[in-house]
Amino acid sequence: MTDFVLATADPTTMLSHLALYGLAAIAEDEGLDDVRLSWTSGMTPRPVLSTTQATEETLGETVRRHAARRDAPDSWPRRPLTDGENRALMSPRISVIPERDGWRTLQDRRHQVLDQLTDSRALLDLRLLAALGEPSYWRRNKQGQRLQDDGASRLEMQPRNQGSEFVGNRIRPLATAVAARTATGVIDGLLGRSNRDEIGKDQPASRTPTGFAAPGPTDNALAWCALWGISQFPIAHRTTGFATTSGHIGRGTAGYFLVPVWQGRWRTARHRTVLASRHLARFAATGLDPKETGRNLHDDTARRESAREWLASRGVTTVIRFPVHRFGSDSAPERRAMLGDFLRIGHR
Repeated sequence: MTDFVLATADPTTMLSHLALYGLAAIAEDEGLDDVRLSWTSGMTPRPVLSTTQATEETLGETVRRHAARRDAPDSWPRRPLTDGENRALMSPRISVIPERDGWRTLQDRRHQVLDQLTDSRALLDLRLLAALGEPSYWRRNKQGQRLQDDGASRLEMQPRNQGSEFVGNRIRPLATAVAARTATGVIDGLLGRSNRDEIGKDQPASRTPTGFAAPGPTDNALAWCALWGISQFPIAHRTTGFATTSGHIGRGTAGYFLVPVWQGRWRTARHRTVLASRHLARFAATGLDPKETGRNLHDDTARRESAREWLASRGVTTVIRFPVHRFGSDSAPERRAMLGDFLRIGHR
């Protein structure tokens, strides 16, 4: 088993966790053997990807090749919302569609992409698109106005100013940047030996982190993996409110993201199970006002203790809770996961 440590990935930022999740998902989807996720021990843990019979060159080329396929002209990220425009078809939040025919066309075009991905058994692509969500044709307010953003994941935090959207303004340019690197350039960025922010032009105010960390230069290979890390957080659509996102608690567009840190090596399947569990959400609500959580997570002490025991039995040592804040204008706010608070599980 070979360990690859994301040496500069600080656990206090959400980006570090998403980068590990996405890297593991990509490695597994691309056929690397026995992929596992873990954390180093000590006071400053770092995320670790483990796999058998893989070198740094192999892992770097795996991520580069994954990005290159999504940069191809016939790939789903390149599909436009309508012919002749740049906006991406598969973004979960797009400009308002006022007419019924527009919705029918959108759904037909999206279904074509999903059918093609299903036929080609592109599991990770389908998992990411399902986790991102879709424009919600089914949601309206009391005035009859469509609430089409309510079908999107809370983790999709691309600001919507000037018509920007997630796939066209983040997935596409990152795919191009990572695909253009050598395998060595990719692995150097992932392991913290370099920090190249091609799409953000290495500017101090770069938005490459897309809400998972404070603005600033962010290596594009690390950011690419982080965006694919969203695939590990399934959502559940609702007819009476915003889609429920795994790893999130709270009302409105704020609230908290929550992730575990654990002992031992986990497979991606176990990790997804813990992320989607009510036990993780219930324990993460510790110390919060019931008005903050947005759902019934403030149960009696026995249920909270049961959640702690469930997490501890799976090797979870800490739950990290990231408050989500809003910046900028009300019309096009920028949401961002702030530095995380550590909630220790304690001994069993």
